[in-house]
Amino acid sequence: MNNDTSQRSKELLIGLRKITQAIDLHSKYLFKTAGITSPQLVILQALSHFDSLSVSELSKSVSLSQGTVTEILTRLEKKDLITRRKSDQDKRRSLISITEIGRQLLQDAPSPLQDDFTKSFHALEDWEQLMILSSIKRIVTMMSAEKIEASPFLVAGPIDKK
Repeated sequence: MNNDTSQRSKELLIGLRKITQAIDLHSKYLFKTAGITSPQLVILQALSHFDSLSVSELSKSVSLSQGTVTEILTRLEKKDLITRRKSDQDKRRSLISITEIGRQLLQDAPSPLQDDFTKSFHALEDWEQLMILSSIKRIVTMMSAEKIEASPFLVAGPIDKK
């Protein structure tokens, strides 16, 4: 390996580390300012667009498994940010709604990191988006991470943490 390759490798690893740290710092900032995690914020945002949703509808809209969504909902319910009630049509089905406390928190909370990222990414030319996507996919392969389950949230650690 020549010096140029070695230097590029170091720069890439530093870049990956900076991305990891940026995600972690934003997660900590969100929790410190709003008292919730990014996945909790995304779920509240999804609920804010509807009167109520079932767990399966909600899990599809936020690209998370029903089990993960259920765990997150339990934490949100303890904070009085959401309510659950049985469906009038099917008593086996629970419907989830955001509370006024949850709506107020949404108004005051910073946006999820992926929102800012998505805006910046969409502002790029198509060729640049494809180049970045291709590079990230190659890095995933180089790290043997293809089989790791991931959702479209920029969070550090498990998606259903407190």
